[in-house]
Amino acid sequence: MKNILSSICPNKEKHKEETSTDSEDYLTKTIGTFGLWQAAVCGATALTRFIVMWNMTAIFFLTPDTEFECIQFKGIGNNTANTCYDDCMKYEYHNQGLQTTLISDYNLICDRQWLASMAQSVLMLGFLVGTFLFGWISDRFGRRNSIVASVLINVIFMLATPFSPNFWTFSIFRLITGIASGGTLIICIVIVMEIISKSHREAASSVLVQPDALAQASLSIFAYYSPNWNIYVLVYSVASIFILIIILFIPESPRWLISRGRIDEAIQIITKAAKRNKLSTENIEAIIKNSAEKLINKKEVVNTTYLDLFKTKELAINTACIFVAWTVSGTCFFGINQYMTFVGSNLYVAVVVLGLIQMPVSLGSWIINKYLGRRIASLGIFTLGGIVMILLIFAEDYYWPATILGIIGFGAVSSIFTVTYIYASELFPTPLRNMAFGLTSTGAKFGAMVAPFIANLKPQWVPSVVFAGMLFVGALSCLPLQETKGRNLKDTVS
Repeated sequence: MKNILSSICPNKEKHKEETSTDSEDYLTKTIGTFGLWQAAVCGATALTRFIVMWNMTAIFFLTPDTEFECIQFKGIGNNTANTCYDDCMKYEYHNQGLQTTLISDYNLICDRQWLASMAQSVLMLGFLVGTFLFGWISDRFGRRNSIVASVLINVIFMLATPFSPNFWTFSIFRLITGIASGGTLIICIVIVMEIISKSHREAASSVLVQPDALAQASLSIFAYYSPNWNIYVLVYSVASIFILIIILFIPESPRWLISRGRIDEAIQIITKAAKRNKLSTENIEAIIKNSAEKLINKKEVVNTTYLDLFKTKELAINTACIFVAWTVSGTCFFGINQYMTFVGSNLYVAVVVLGLIQMPVSLGSWIINKYLGRRIASLGIFTLGGIVMILLIFAEDYYWPATILGIIGFGAVSSIFTVTYIYASELFPTPLRNMAFGLTSTGAKFGAMVAPFIANLKPQWVPSVVFAGMLFVGALSCLPLQETKGRNLKDTVS
């Protein structure tokens, strides 16, 4: 019993001892808690999430529900809507939204229907690879170089996608775009968390995901004024060029530079930041060099690998638990998303509502995160989601109860992303932070790939049981983790 209680309520003295050694972060001393410099960098970095979410949610209009009928038989045949015929030579499509979609252009019906689902699975496979690849690249070669490279690759292959001559070329471009988007997604989070003071991390994590909602909602505008899927993709791809131009001007993370022993470069960037924030630059060099001497043992400035995430018992536990949290979050978010039928049958309205509902949810998670802490917030949200899914089993036949429970469930799994973003950033040291994000967040991408299969299980109560069970597992995964609220980011592995 004592061990169980110690797991649920970590030793406060230990926490106090750990935080007391951190006192005040060196970046806070030199550039302040938040100023124009942090606002500019965070704003530019957050814009990259438009690219990520455009790629991730574009599928709503690329492969919508489509009715079809045969208009030309080899011989004489009876025609029934949405029916496949062996002797049909030509089908006519009635698309919802765009005049032409991937389904109508590449005939993704009948024995080719599975390819429509593969269009999204290929993208998420790319995300899976990208989080691993760019997690390592970012920790090895820097945050700035990595995010610029990922956004550039995104733009190049996004612009090429509308000109795909066949479905397989489209899929290859989609895979590469997914790899780049996976990299962009994890790097932008780490950049923001490394320059924001501990007192503003909750707000930063909430504001950072606001572009997700706006990006998804804006797709309805792009689709409404686009005659076909090619123009639709081309429009948001061209818009991404402006984001690429902006991202070229962001600086390298001073925290990463210091972790690599590049003190002079860090001092230059910090000095410019202090000037932008209208703060004194007089003692910057002394503060940084003094902090660097305490933080960096020259023997630790080595090339880290993913194996270092399991170097100590604490790192191994953190890695495993956050991986489980990401997997549950991704699976339930995309799975429960399919239950959101309350928005009506209009595709344009549905996409806007599903996007904008995330804005108040992320702001609410900011408050929860700030006052309850990461551990209790994660534990509570997962548990709430699990309870809601259980209740949904008994409310499926009742429209309004099911709708209300669906909103609460969707809100819960949406908010857990905001909490996990900041929790994962604070649990791992700077040399491993992006690799940790890359490895653990692959769980969310894997979850996004399997979620449709879970959501389509029969009978209807089975998905609710599966999602409820997963959410309770997510809650249990939070128990071994330490509370990180109010603590400075760790800059060394040991």
